[in-house]
Amino acid sequence: MKTIISNNIAWIDISGPKEKDLENLKEKFKLHPFIVRQFLPSIQRPKIEEYPNQLFMVLHFPVFDSKKRETKPIELDFIVFPQTFITSHQGDIPSLEIFFEDCRIQEHHKSQYFKTSGHLLFGLLDFMIDACLPMLDHVAEKIDKIESQVFKGKEKEMLNEISLVKKDLIDFRRAIKPQRSVLEILEKKSPRIFSRETRHLAQEVIGSNIRVWNVLENLRELIISIEQTNNSLLSYKLSDIMKILTVISFITFPLSVIVGFFGMNLEQIPLIRHPLAWLFIILFMIFTAGIMLIYFKKKKWL
Repeated sequence: MKTIISNNIAWIDISGPKEKDLENLKEKFKLHPFIVRQFLPSIQRPKIEEYPNQLFMVLHFPVFDSKKRETKPIELDFIVFPQTFITSHQGDIPSLEIFFEDCRIQEHHKSQYFKTSGHLLFGLLDFMIDACLPMLDHVAEKIDKIESQVFKGKEKEMLNEISLVKKDLIDFRRAIKPQRSVLEILEKKSPRIFSRETRHLAQEVIGSNIRVWNVLENLRELIISIEQTNNSLLSYKLSDIMKILTVISFITFPLSVIVGFFGMNLEQIPLIRHPLAWLFIILFMIFTAGIMLIYFKKKKWL
């Protein structure tokens, strides 16, 4: 549990909350019973609930795991009082930690965000949503690399990379899209809960969410187009291989018939007892194969 106090506004950040932390908060701030019941269990959907002098909100933010090479949404709970701001989360959220340290060290951040708990809430939300853009830039770089490799003939190797990028974008969408409805509700409530001047802060947060969503949609359309191109190139290569194999089978079929015909143990077969029969048969097979190759070339099947 970490705390910053400035201008009579306190920010308490709890990483990995336990029952003991909940009991302390319950006794000190007289948490509403509904907040107490929802504080520790994981909540899958974003939500916002208002109680007397208390605002409870749940949002999810994407966090990139470099070891597993995947993006996963992490839940962040907010409990907002007139002069106290509480955040709680089970996993590490780098953007939250950066903002917390900036507020702890820099006086400029304290004077800007610790005016009211509403200023602190909207400042944190705006910073964390904007922090998604560098992560999406990283995804865009991966898409550029995939695109270049696709056109270098590495379509098969890129199938797994395309799947990983699509999974990242799906996890991003799962975190970002549901935020909009909660933020819009918060924007309507903000003048009454905090002050009128916080409404434009709420609108800026919604604008940041829209910017991230637009970038996310552009990347999704781009990776889908690259995947379709990759699949088309793979299909073309496969059809080309099948065409070659089909031509080979057509060429070898008459040769097999010739070999089978002259291989029959019958006296009436022409040239069967001639000492150069084997040479005539080989030349005939070469001639037949040559005629078929010329025919296929003329038809542009090769």
